[in-house]
Amino acid sequence: MGVEKVSESNMPWTRARTKDWVSQLETRIEDIDYYLHRTVEWCETNEIYDDQAVFACAVMTVVWVSNMRGEPLSRREALEIVGIADADTVDDAEYGLSDEFQDYDHEELLTAVASRFY
Repeated sequence: MGVEKVSESNMPWTRARTKDWVSQLETRIEDIDYYLHRTVEWCETNEIYDDQAVFACAVMTVVWVSNMRGEPLSRREALEIVGIADADTVDDAEYGLSDEFQDYDHEELLTAVASRFY
């Protein structure tokens, strides 16, 4: 008689796991919201008003926060978070930071992204 190791992915869903999942989701939303507000403030302070530059900074902020939290992020999810109405119609893929941005803090990231537009 063998004993099968149970991985977390095939464990039964419990009330405790639901609470943990909801808590993690809440903190993720709070983190993304916090940094998106900082992104808008940074763009205003640095007089970045070009729609494409602000959009790129917002999307990269969502990718950066997810990377810092060690969580996967899909293209659709990123576009939904920044308010793109037709996000569910784009081809989906996982987003992540390139090696270039791995060690950047938030403002360094925004500076690098915005510099590509000016």
